[in-house]
Amino acid sequence: QNFVQRKAERGAKSLRTLSVKSVASSLKQHGLGVVSLTIDVCSKLLSRQIALLLDFLADDSIKSLLSKELRWIGNQRKEGSNVYPFSRAIEFTQEMKRVLEQSQSLENGLDWCRSVITEMGNTLTMARMVRTARRKVLSDEMPFLSPIDVSGVRGKDQGTGKSVMGEKVLPITAVEVEEHISAVLNKPDPDIVQSFTGVLKEALLEHEDSFMSGFHCMLPALCLCWMDASLQGKEMMHKKNIARGGYYTDDGFAVGLAFILSAADQRKMYDRLNWFKSIQSKYASDEEDLIERMTAEEKKKDAKIAAAKQSSWFSSSAVDAVEDSDELKNLKMMEKRIEGNRREMAMLFFSMNEATAFLRSL
Repeated sequence: QNFVQRKAERGAKSLRTLSVKSVASSLKQHGLGVVSLTIDVCSKLLSRQIALLLDFLADDSIKSLLSKELRWIGNQRKEGSNVYPFSRAIEFTQEMKRVLEQSQSLENGLDWCRSVITEMGNTLTMARMVRTARRKVLSDEMPFLSPIDVSGVRGKDQGTGKSVMGEKVLPITAVEVEEHISAVLNKPDPDIVQSFTGVLKEALLEHEDSFMSGFHCMLPALCLCWMDASLQGKEMMHKKNIARGGYYTDDGFAVGLAFILSAADQRKMYDRLNWFKSIQSKYASDEEDLIERMTAEEKKKDAKIAAAKQSSWFSSSAVDAVEDSDELKNLKMMEKRIEGNRREMAMLFFSMNEATAFLRSL
């Protein structure tokens, strides 16, 4: 688990990173008192981000669009279709952009919503990193604790209630020690689980006019928006002058989505969309169609090479003279783009599953 600086400062030749090991070293030097303060700051920041998201969902145009999408999904389920199609996600994205352009009260779009969810995920991850570093500090100090002799301890006489010394007491068994240690280690941290879940519930009570129940309908469009932004950020990394939008990894969006779905009890509703299955089938069908078209173009190229060999004494030069057609070049570029899109979406879903396991206690 690491945080990587998004953009290096002017003149810097490297990016700064923040890991559990570095946070643990800081806690050893400055003490554990900063942990509770960090959790409190993260909680306030998360509350502010949730309020921004709920204000966005409380707009009448957004609620109308989400309620329309909910009715469409309900009609599809009545007809026996349980897979949210890829084409519908594209239509929903275009319709939302059109609604945002026409609305005068909304100036923020899907990109803004995606960035807010990413900040929420980064806030949660930062709190988790501090908690993990605290546990690492405590575990490193365990070997230096003084041993306790449990064979002869101070006890009380059951008859008189007076303290007695030197009487042998039954030693604590290894099973009891193991059960006690397991109970301590498996005890959830209330500063993370309870506070962050309470932040979202309090925000939902304050923003009763928000259409949070239809948030899962936005996820396909948000995933496509994240994929486009991620690919654009990675392409910026290959340029000489890297702009602010250049980055090579961003897992905060997946953590933010998993947190909202888990805390708002919408994980099952999202799973019913079968969005990952829809993505896989979409890219599989596009790849099959692309392979057929590339096979046809390769046959045309082979025919040209054979004709060039018959008309030339030098077969190697004839083969080199035949170049790929523009159509074949475009198909190869499309193949790379489809593979890149598939890889990005797979990484997103894997990150969401990992974050769901982390937030399962919510």
